[in-house]
Amino acid sequence: MRQKNSKKSAPTLPDFWGRSKELIKQEHKDWIYDQYFNWDVITIYCDASVNRQNKMAAGFCYVYKGTVTKKYHLINKTSDCSMPVFAEVIAIISALKKFPQNVRGNYSIVLIYSDLDYIDNILTQRTSFKNSCLKIAQKELIDTFEQTSRQHPNTKIAISPLTRNQKKHNPFLKAAHNAARELIT
Repeated sequence: MRQKNSKKSAPTLPDFWGRSKELIKQEHKDWIYDQYFNWDVITIYCDASVNRQNKMAAGFCYVYKGTVTKKYHLINKTSDCSMPVFAEVIAIISALKKFPQNVRGNYSIVLIYSDLDYIDNILTQRTSFKNSCLKIAQKELIDTFEQTSRQHPNTKIAISPLTRNQKKHNPFLKAAHNAARELIT
């Protein structure tokens, strides 16, 4: 009687980088794969784009349980609010409002990444804006963050800026960026 081979091969890791793979440090790749394969943490990348006609869009990349999902939507505001910082803040607000509909399953942490370097200062009000659109957006962001945290008491929700190294060669940030660009080009 012939026996079947009982060894199972390890699953192959997805190649998010193509030809650039050799240039990327293993530590960075591990950080990306940890997000991709995590079952407890949902990582959401937000990005926004504003084109020459002041049309704005937000792009999102949801990463969890070995899946990557791309979403996007138009940001409808007046032309005096058409600025990149405003669009980035609105993208984060949208991520906070929409993650329960876009993600199924159990998770203990929702981590929202933004390429807005001073998002921490916006959330803690160490940054104050003169522009009325930005003031309103900042207040809405803080209120939405607090409300979402109350609505999901068993889930830790965090918003974090990406460092320069985390932005570089990041397939998930690139997917969020491309989603936003696709909608307004």
